[in-house]
Amino acid sequence: MNVPRKAVLVTYKDERIVEEAVGLAEAADFEVVQIVKAKELGIGKYGLGRGKAEEVKKLVEELGAECIIVDERLRTSQNYNLSQFTGREVIDREKLILDIFARRAASPEAKLQVKLAQLMYELPRAREMVRRLKMGEQPGLHGYGRYEVERYVWSINRQIHTLREKLERVSARRELHRRRRRKLNAPFIALAGYTGVGKTTLFNILTHESKKVDEKPFTTLSTTIRKFKYRGVDFFVSDTVGFIDRLPHYLIEAFKSTLEELNFADLVLLLTDVSVPKDEFERMLRASLSVLSELAVDPSKVVVVLNKIDKVDMGEVEEKEKAIPPEMGRIAISAKTGLGIENLKELIYGRIIEGAEWSIVVEEEEAEKLKKVAEWLKPLVKVSEKPAGGDMLLLAFKGPEWLIDEIKMAAQKD
Repeated sequence: MNVPRKAVLVTYKDERIVEEAVGLAEAADFEVVQIVKAKELGIGKYGLGRGKAEEVKKLVEELGAECIIVDERLRTSQNYNLSQFTGREVIDREKLILDIFARRAASPEAKLQVKLAQLMYELPRAREMVRRLKMGEQPGLHGYGRYEVERYVWSINRQIHTLREKLERVSARRELHRRRRRKLNAPFIALAGYTGVGKTTLFNILTHESKKVDEKPFTTLSTTIRKFKYRGVDFFVSDTVGFIDRLPHYLIEAFKSTLEELNFADLVLLLTDVSVPKDEFERMLRASLSVLSELAVDPSKVVVVLNKIDKVDMGEVEEKEKAIPPEMGRIAISAKTGLGIENLKELIYGRIIEGAEWSIVVEEEEAEKLKKVAEWLKPLVKVSEKPAGGDMLLLAFKGPEWLIDEIKMAAQKD
């Protein structure tokens, strides 16, 4: 068993942010021996004020800490300067998250994604080493000289290119799986949300699975897809990697083959933890919406699920609902106790199965052809007809949007 490395944690003053930062540090197997709180991070020569840098230097020496964790993204120069000043390894927020991802990655795909993210993190730092060496400094990247460091940069770029090609092939395989699911006429639902809000618990209760539930961040890195049945209809549901505040762009890019499931889902259930204080709820919601926006997920197909209502009263739930964008749906549940789960299933059914309507006036012969298409798409598509004068009929179709689109295409072909 590995002995946790002692670290001094530098974070913001907000207690919820402190709590999250400590959780991240512990998930990466660090023992936080001291917390230093700052009003601002990511500033100045060291990524924190000179006074704070001196305070941190004194603490690591007194406490025998092996490293310093800074709960913010640091520029390469800031990381280097603080490390040189304190004589300790400096780990910024992005590196910390990457370390957790590396520990959690189990599937071949997740390992590829994490490796890509690590290289994308390392690339600007290696370039900075080249710059410093050209200036005559000795930054000490593995003890290499300028030529070796330049080769290292070249090697990183080559590995990034290779990994992207491999992940593109993974993405192509996912597209094949999606097409197969479409042939089964089964709707697809994606679970998303801030890390630790209960996505896996909801996944388990919907699908009767027993995926590991852990309060530590980023338990789920690999997408798992299972089915559940409601009112005679099979639904596919996937559990995806959790979001977090200040999630680096390149991490989203590296996990694109996983996160793109959100774009192709018929419905995205965005889980939130309604039991946290209002400002924390809004912070976590903003972080999640930011990732969905970066992935260009259509807001109209997002339903915000206010989870953990067993811990609060409904007045508090209603107050926090005000932060949800008006174009998004919302529903309150407790994945742990099962409260509201039947209402959630009914909402899923209503939004997907009865989500789109379309009507057309056609001749009787053409009507028979379209009714045969609808018959093949049962039970997901319902069709009704009315006389429209002469030998014309008004056909009305109701069902999932993508199946209604198929009927439209069939009508256009003729």
